[in-house]
Amino acid sequence: MSSIVTAASGKPVIGIGEITSTVGGNPASFQTMLETAISQTNKFDLIERSRMDDILGEQALSAGGIVQGGSGQIGGLGGVDYLIYGSITKLGKDSNAVAIGGIVGGGQKAVMSVDVRVVDSTTGSIRISKTVEDSAKTGSAFAMEGLAIGGEEADPLGDVQRKTAEAVAAMIAMEIFPLKIINVSKGQAYVNYGPPSVKKGNFYKVVELGEGFMDPDTGEMLGQDEVYIGALEITDSKSKYSIGKILEGKIERGQIAFGMGVKEGKKLKLAAKKRASAAKKKLNALKKKCKKKPNLAECESLN
Repeated sequence: MSSIVTAASGKPVIGIGEITSTVGGNPASFQTMLETAISQTNKFDLIERSRMDDILGEQALSAGGIVQGGSGQIGGLGGVDYLIYGSITKLGKDSNAVAIGGIVGGGQKAVMSVDVRVVDSTTGSIRISKTVEDSAKTGSAFAMEGLAIGGEEADPLGDVQRKTAEAVAAMIAMEIFPLKIINVSKGQAYVNYGPPSVKKGNFYKVVELGEGFMDPDTGEMLGQDEVYIGALEITDSKSKYSIGKILEGKIERGQIAFGMGVKEGKKLKLAAKKRASAAKKKLNALKKKCKKKPNLAECESLN
């Protein structure tokens, strides 16, 4: 029985266990998309599906047994650090999801919801347990099996599954490896994630983490104080990192960033534009003033 080790790259090894569906159909396509999205985070070494099946077979452990299992330790699964399990609980029309195999017609918004659990294979404890939901708009009718019935637009079910897979992968990666500021230069901040986890147009709040606090009964770490530092908008995404325009605050290397709602982000962006416009007007007024009276003390700042 091998112990848990990280790969030669130094990255933790992650495997995808069983992905089930409560709405019918075959969730294998979603699992394939999730494998791709996990690889694209560049934070893990993903174990091959065939090897994952072998490991689970050797251990005689089902996905349900690991996820729900009792207090016993798994004791390591062939060098795998984390195991992902999921259940698709919604896939279909906006607020009235239907089972795979049913048909949704007309201009719609496809939605998908997945219950995700990430297990620490060393202890068997659940490291992450969250529900991830995403949506994709379409202007044409579509069939749940992926056959478009009107219009030549992309299949919204494929789109929503891919978007949800990317959201799940980003959530898992950032829970284990938080988004961090890796460089600051000329009003821009660089973060340690690229697409699809971080995309152009995303907004983030930047914080410094303070003292942690724990449950006095269980000893579980419940969280840490967050001191708001500033905000940024992603303007460019490279393969392994992204660049954002600093909207406000004194952002420095090593600080943590969390996702911000679009509405709040646009509000900060507008405020930043207003401040920049006001500063430009003030500078132009000073230049005009100093052109007439260059010996004023305040004109020294222009030199």
